[in-house]
Amino acid sequence: MKRLAVWIILGLITGVRLPGQNIPMYLSLLEEGKAEQALNDLPLLEVRYPNDPGVLYLKARLAPDGEVAVALYKSLIKSYPQSDYADDALLRIGEYLYSRGLYSQASVLLRSLPLQYPQSDHIQQATDLMVKAYFATGEVDSARAYVRLFKKKFPGLDVAAYGFANLESAEEVALVKVDPREAQTRIQEAQQTIQNKPPPSQERPWVIQVGAFSKWKNAQNLKTTLENKGYHVEVSQVLSQGRRLHIVRVVRFATKAEAQDVAQTLRKNLGLDYRVLKRPE
Repeated sequence: MKRLAVWIILGLITGVRLPGQNIPMYLSLLEEGKAEQALNDLPLLEVRYPNDPGVLYLKARLAPDGEVAVALYKSLIKSYPQSDYADDALLRIGEYLYSRGLYSQASVLLRSLPLQYPQSDHIQQATDLMVKAYFATGEVDSARAYVRLFKKKFPGLDVAAYGFANLESAEEVALVKVDPREAQTRIQEAQQTIQNKPPPSQERPWVIQVGAFSKWKNAQNLKTTLENKGYHVEVSQVLSQGRRLHIVRVVRFATKAEAQDVAQTLRKNLGLDYRVLKRPE
């Protein structure tokens, strides 16, 4: 409390910026798993900069649980819709909803990101997760329709993994649900396609984890490098203590020994650290 009082008085009298007000620096620390400094300085930042969207975003990133974080992200989007953090907040809400199995809510929210924030760096991520959410509810035609719309709006969008044909067709696709009798089969087929991996098999449960990145682009770069060398690779997103990580894994092996042999080759040829894990489908 003494530290807080000293810096408040100093800031009000001299106009000096509090140490660490550089939000990107704090976010970089979070990505490295070093949250202690940000947690210590957050009360100072909130008092000195009560209307700073960056401080509100940082508070959400440091929230103790997902529901608190979502409430803060929603507040940020409502109060500062044009801030540099609004699109990321929107994506994180979508990820939270998806992780909770609230697929319908997730798809509605994620499809809004490319429309509200067309300059965002998260267009590809939002579209990927939107498609997965639609697949999970059997709304494959709705997924196709929005992918077609976004592909027209963002020509660089990578849609090949979704398995949709004739996206350039002039015929509009109605936003309707798939017949429930067909939904389960279509979901399973679509999920296999979007993940771009070999057919699942309980007999090949071993994988090699070769990277965990906070930035999606870095994960995709490693995935592309490995695929160009003939490996089957998948990238999955996980939420860990409020952080979004993109996990890169080489898949899938029948035995631990087989996976170890490949992993050692990866280390020798590419200098990659690795973990061999048992991840049955």
